[in-house]
Amino acid sequence: MSSTLPLPFNAHTHRALEPVLALPSGSEVLDAGCGNGAVARWLAEQGHRVLGIDVELPLRHAGSAESDSLRLRRADLFDLTAGTGPGFDAVVLFGVLHYAGSPERVRQMLRVVDRLARPEAPLALNWICDEIPLGYAQAYLPPRDLVLGTLRELGRHPIDRWDRDVSHTHGGSPVHRHRIVYGVWSR
Repeated sequence: MSSTLPLPFNAHTHRALEPVLALPSGSEVLDAGCGNGAVARWLAEQGHRVLGIDVELPLRHAGSAESDSLRLRRADLFDLTAGTGPGFDAVVLFGVLHYAGSPERVRQMLRVVDRLARPEAPLALNWICDEIPLGYAQAYLPPRDLVLGTLRELGRHPIDRWDRDVSHTHGGSPVHRHRIVYGVWSR
């Protein structure tokens, strides 16, 4: 079992996951917006019990590699409800907030993950913020103040927070830049 993230993960992803890795083995982790489940699988390999959800989870990954430590589901964060248990010991929300589409939807997402998490659970987040305007078809990029203000209203404070500027292209788009905000919040 290696605690070093495999490619294509980077040092920023690993840094945001450090508080999750520090939790005792068997801790319950929600990876909301898990994509193809790579981070969820890796966290399960590190000894955590992980539920990975994504509205666009490829069907070939949904239910794949099911075990006591990993469950991957094609599901919407807004459809999850807090169970009768105490909640998740950590929540990972990587690359999801910039798909929200509006300020209210960002607030709703953050309220949902806060409600699903135990009070002391770390929330590991990253999102593309609006500080570098897009030069192509516009998408909603949540302002830093919106996210930080909502987390503050929820009683969360940053344990660690930083930015990373990236330049890249994808899907035939021109080379463009993003500012990604990373961080971990707790109570």
